[in-house]
This record gives sequence, C-alpha cells and structure tokens, in this order.
Amino acid sequence: MTPPGPHPRIPEGYRLRQASPADVEAVARVRRAAETALHGETDTTVEIVREVWALPRLDLARDVWLLEDALDELVGYGYCWVETPPTMLVAEQTVHPAHRGRGLSELLLLLGEARAAELARDAGAAGVLDVWANQCDAARLALFERRGFAHIRSFLRLDRELDDPVEPAVWPAGIDVRHFRRSQDEERVHAAGEEAFRDHFRPSTMDLDEWLDFRFVRDDLDLGLWFVAWDGEEVAGSVLAFETPVGGYVDELFVRRPWRSRGLGRALLLTVCAELRRRGQPLAYLGVDSENPTGAMRLYGSAGFVQRRPATRVYSRDLRPGRP
Repeated sequence: MTPPGPHPRIPEGYRLRQASPADVEAVARVRRAAETALHGETDTTVEIVREVWALPRLDLARDVWLLEDALDELVGYGYCWVETPPTMLVAEQTVHPAHRGRGLSELLLLLGEARAAELARDAGAAGVLDVWANQCDAARLALFERRGFAHIRSFLRLDRELDDPVEPAVWPAGIDVRHFRRSQDEERVHAAGEEAFRDHFRPSTMDLDEWLDFRFVRDDLDLGLWFVAWDGEEVAGSVLAFETPVGGYVDELFVRRPWRSRGLGRALLLTVCAELRRRGQPLAYLGVDSENPTGAMRLYGSAGFVQRRPATRVYSRDLRPGRP
C-alpha cells in the first residue's frame, strides 16, 4: 500500500495494507488490547468497529490504514474522516501495546495528516484536523505536540452503578415516550437529532440516507433500548443505549431546544438506566464534553453519573500549507 502524500518511513519489520470489511475482528482485537492496557477493561466489539467503518464519507480503500508485522499479524490501524464537511476532520491511531514505542503511532498520525490535507485541498478549504488520546498516555500527547497540535477540549467518561433501583422518571406535561419504531420514526428522529446536536462541539452531519446506513449497521442494535419522547407529532428528544461487555453504554441522548430545561433529558436517561438494570447490566456509562454548553454535566450528575477514569484529550491543528 502506498501512503498518501509525502511518504512517511515505515519502521522495519512492518507493512501497510488496505482495509476490507473482513478485517473488523482483527481491528477489534487490537483495539481491545490497547484499551485493556490503558484502562484494565475494554468495551470494544466487532459491532463498534463495523459502525465506525459505516461512517459516511469514510472510504476504506483510501481513508483507513492497517499495519501488520513480519508474521502478518495486525498490530495497528488508523483512519481519517471528514466529520463535518468540508473543513472538520478527525484521525485515529491505535497500536497494539506490544508494539508501542516503535514509531507506529507516528506513522499512522502522519498518514492521517497527509490524507486530511488532501481531503481539505480537494474541498478547497483550509481544514482543521482533530486527534485524541487519554490524558495518561504521555507518549501520544507528546507526539501530538511535536506535530503542532494543541489541546482544545477534554471528554469524560461518566459511570452510574446500577446495583440499586433507579428512581422513576418524571415526564414533563404533554410528553409521550415510546420505543423507536422501524419504518415509521426514521425521518423525524434523524431530523430532530441533527437539529439538537448542532449546539454541540464539532457536530458531525449526516443526511437521512447516510444516517440510516450508519445507525442500522450494528447487529446488536436493540430497539428496546431506544426511547423517543414525543410532544404530539414532534420529536422532543431521544436516548439510545447498547449492551457491551462492561455495562450499558448510553450512545446518544438529545433534547431539542424548545423542550430543554424541563427535566426531559433526565427522564430519558433514568428510563434507559432502569431498562439496563432490568437486563442485569452492572452499570450505565456515557461520554460527555466537559465544556458541553447545554448543561449535560449538570444533568448527568443529577442522575448519579460520576467520573471514574482519566479524561480523553482532544488536540487540533489547522491544515494550512507551511504548517509542520
């Protein structure tokens, strides 16, 4: 596989190759090993990798890189994705812990930078590239800084243990909550989510067809964990969770502006937590922007969620010519 742009050096004993849908299990294994080394546990499944590879605007042949060792074992991967067209891009780099310290993370980062610059150039825009790493991963953070990235944001994982009963949800007047209905709710739930998430940091965008391909690619999608709040014919908010090897992951929670500050987000969150507990999950967990402007930190704290692991730091740099 030929790297994009100026060719970064591939460390001896390794080779790059393109990704294919058949690689999801091997990629999941690398990600599980990396997460376990960092956190002592992992929630990665094949379905999570499959979901990432279903992102709109992600071309497996050009935007994803796999690293193999001399035994043809997958030891690392990376990708670059246009999160918000045309200028907001992200890049991930993951290396098996047994192969850290050999220049592989830097190689994957350079590949991501080169591809991001190419995509931004094709779009006729300057472009901004975001990358991320756990705040305890000193080597990765130092790599980002050497490459001219600056820390701009921190994201937290918050947990709530589900040993005790979850308090009943209190719904605002006029709200009806029911499970997501296939072939009925797609268009309105998608439109409501796109509107609500515009207020968030670095919002990604998907049209309806892209969202359908992305949201329904996972075999572990369970409509019993997808609750939609309705005010008449209007979608006021929604929450979706997945069961994972470590607990129930609250993947998406939103409330549209006209229905905020009325307790709807808390009611949705408590409802999905109660269902996760009924299914025997030991905890519920979610990710949140520590500077979320819509009051998410306050909401999650009121529902019993607390931070128990170090933050994930987001670093960013622009892609203007002449940058390092």
